Amino acid sequence: MRPEEPVDLPEALADALEPLSLRAGREVFAEGEPAAALYLVASGWVRLYRLSPKGREVTTLVLDPGELFGEEALEEEGRYAHHAEALTPARVLRLPRPGLLAAWRSAEVRRWLLERIVRRLHAAQDRYRERRYHEVLPRLAALLVEQMRPGREGLEVPLSHEQMSHRLGTGRDTVTRALGALALRDLLEINYRRVVVLDPEAVRRLASGLGEDRE
Repeated sequence: MRPEEPVDLPEALADALEPLSLRAGREVFAEGEPAAALYLVASGWVRLYRLSPKGREVTTLVLDPGELFGEEALEEEGRYAHHAEALTPARVLRLPRPGLLAAWRSAEVRRWLLERIVRRLHAAQDRYRERRYHEVLPRLAALLVEQMRPGREGLEVPLSHEQMSHRLGTGRDTVTRALGALALRDLLEINYRRVVVLDPEAVRRLASGLGEDRE
């Protein structure tokens, strides 16, 4: 991530934006507050997070210069879905909702805003998939330990990737990536509709990660 990056603004937006300088740790808005403005990161980094049931802050995304947040301001009576705070000293540009609705009449502004909202969505999806991938490894290992049986090629797990994904409640592509990672570590071999476990002790150790506290 780069803490400084020039922001290219449509002319219809430039005059309506209010610059704000934030120290690290300064809250921009809280989850559940009325969405009174849209924001653009001009410099520094801004963190979006939520609180877990135990009150722990769970970061959902860190925003670079040029990225939007607070897009709930586009909704009628919208409320912010995350907490937002400056992760580093930052400069953000604030667009109050009345100015946002006026600027929305410009096709150039709509295109500019939508491109950045879609970019943000893709970044969030990438982070979610990566987190799901890391979370599934110990659960997948536990399933392999539970299902492995002696076979012609060694300890075999006669389940397809799709069957494993249904059992774990995750996507087939996530299971395929996780199995591939274990194969690269020489813990198993992947054959048609079955997995051969090469190092059952290492797989058991990985499965024991399920005993860790996870929020």
